[in-house]
Amino acid sequence: MPDPIIALENVCKSYDIAGGESLTVLDNISFTVGEGDFVAVVGPSGSGKSTLLNILSGLQNPTNGSLEAPAPEEIGFVFQRARLLPWRTVEKNLSITREARAANRREPFKQGVGDYLEAVGLSDYADFYPAALSGGMQQRVSIARALATEPAMLLMDEPFSALDEMTARTQRAFLRDLWLERRPTVMFVTHNVMEAISLATSVVVLSSRPGRVLDHIVIDAEYPRSLTDPAVEAVHERVMELLGVPASDRVAL
Repeated sequence: MPDPIIALENVCKSYDIAGGESLTVLDNISFTVGEGDFVAVVGPSGSGKSTLLNILSGLQNPTNGSLEAPAPEEIGFVFQRARLLPWRTVEKNLSITREARAANRREPFKQGVGDYLEAVGLSDYADFYPAALSGGMQQRVSIARALATEPAMLLMDEPFSALDEMTARTQRAFLRDLWLERRPTVMFVTHNVMEAISLATSVVVLSSRPGRVLDHIVIDAEYPRSLTDPAVEAVHERVMELLGVPASDRVAL
């Protein structure tokens, strides 16, 4: 078995607050992620999901514990909102990121910017400015921008949470198909349990603050997924149970 691309062991993160006190956000986080895995992280608000991504990306350092992850220049990040530069065209939004990464690469990029726009179905929009695109299209551009740097790992922080549900469903299907085709390693943070189960190869469930790993559940089910599949239904019930959601409040996939 190959070495994991991510390995966390007893990772903790605390912040100093007023009065000389400290606030612990993550407590003894341990799990591994293999190359090509799609791992979703779910948990209550304040459980440290986004903090975990920030630590993996190198934006923050853990307070304690050990961490193995790709170098920051080998990581692509997709945020809740597209964060495109409004004065640059779609193509130039991708190009500026590649230009910033080029100096730190040991080898040339394998594909051109146009290949990544084609991958997200936006080849015809290369010369458009972001304001001319829908929210879902802008988010596709942000995914293409992250992929265009040819990262070893893709971090996604609730990328579809700002979209309406119908658009979000379309984007989930798009991301699923893109991942199945290209198999990037993905760490995907979401509040949406159904979203996590429909996309991921495994789900890390965090407790309320301080975030601790309650379980790391492998999902052995074919795509596309439905709760009529017993394996998917079992994972859904397990995650909802861990999160303390009453049976009467659980929504079908």
